[in-house]
Amino acid sequence: MTLTSQDLNRLAQQLPDLEFSLAKDCAWSHSNLAQAYLNAYDINFAEEFALVSHAFGCVMAAGFRIATHYWLPENPKGTLVVVHGYYDHVGVFEHPIRFALENNFAVLAFDLPGHGLSSGEPAVIDSFNEYGDVLAEILQQSAGIMPQPLYALGQSTGCAVLLNYLWRYAGERNAVEKFSKLALCSPLVLPRGWRGVHMGRYVYAVLRHFVRRIGRSFGKSSHDPVFNEFLHYQDPLQAKHLPLRWIGAMKEWHEMVLGFAPLQKSLLIVQGTGDMTVDWKYNLPLLEQKIPNAKIVFIAEAGHQLVNESDVYRKQVFAAVKHYFFN
Repeated sequence: MTLTSQDLNRLAQQLPDLEFSLAKDCAWSHSNLAQAYLNAYDINFAEEFALVSHAFGCVMAAGFRIATHYWLPENPKGTLVVVHGYYDHVGVFEHPIRFALENNFAVLAFDLPGHGLSSGEPAVIDSFNEYGDVLAEILQQSAGIMPQPLYALGQSTGCAVLLNYLWRYAGERNAVEKFSKLALCSPLVLPRGWRGVHMGRYVYAVLRHFVRRIGRSFGKSSHDPVFNEFLHYQDPLQAKHLPLRWIGAMKEWHEMVLGFAPLQKSLLIVQGTGDMTVDWKYNLPLLEQKIPNAKIVFIAEAGHQLVNESDVYRKQVFAAVKHYFFN
C-alpha cells in the first residue's frame, strides 16, 4: 500500500491515547492503517523481532498531541530514547530503532511538534523550550513502563531537544542523572551560513518582517542517494517550507546555550566532517566549553544525517555509539 497525505492525516486523527500499558496500548497498532504506515516506513519491528511488543498512539504534552511509539523486548537491558531532527519523524529513524532492538534495548520515540503525525503547524515552534517540555512530559508519563537505565540518541535538532531538557530540568526533575548515557549526532546550535560573509542572521532580520516562511531546500544531507531521493520526492510527511518562526526559535536557542552554566555530564558527540547543514566548526568548540566532559568522535567525510548515512559511514557512527554506550 502506498500511503497518501490523506491516509496519513487520517492516521494522525485516529491515534488513540497511550496509557503506557501493554495490555491496553498494543492492539491498535495492528489495525490496517497503522500496519500500512509501519510497513511503508520499514519500522514494523514487532513483526520482525521475536518477543518484541509495539505500542503506537498519542500523548498530550505541552499542548500538543504527540505521536509516540514504544517497543518493548522481553527482558530488555534498558531503554533508548530516540529524538529525531528537524523535518524528520520516527518513520525515517529505522536505523537507530533497529540498533537498539538488536542490542536488546527497549525504544521510546516520538514525532516532535509540527513533525510527522504530531499536531502543530508544520515545522514550526516558537521556542526550543517547547521541545524540551514535550520530552519531559513523555518521560514522566512513560516512566512506569520503560525499563531503566535510560539512554538517549539525538540527531541534529534532536540533540538540542535533549540538551534543552538537561539544562532546564537539571534541578527540578534531576534530568542530568535520569539518562545513563547520551549520544548526540550532528548537534544543532547554529546552522551553516548563519555567520560569515553572507550571514543568514541578517537575511532573517529582514525577511521576518515580510514573509512567514521560505521554500525548503532539499540538500544532499547523506551519501545515500536512495534516502535523499525518498526525502525529496516520496515522503508525504516532509514539510516543504522553512518557517521564519522556527528560525527565530533557533536563534533564541543559540542565545540560551551561550547563557547556560557548564553541564557536568559525560556524553558522546558524533560529527561528520562533510556536514553542510550545521556550523559544526563553531558548534563543537562552544559545546566543549558548555559540556566539558563531552567526548567527540569525528567521522571523516560523513554528512549531516549520520543515522541515515550510507553504510560505510553509518556503520562507523553506530560503532562509536555502541562503544560509548556499552563500555
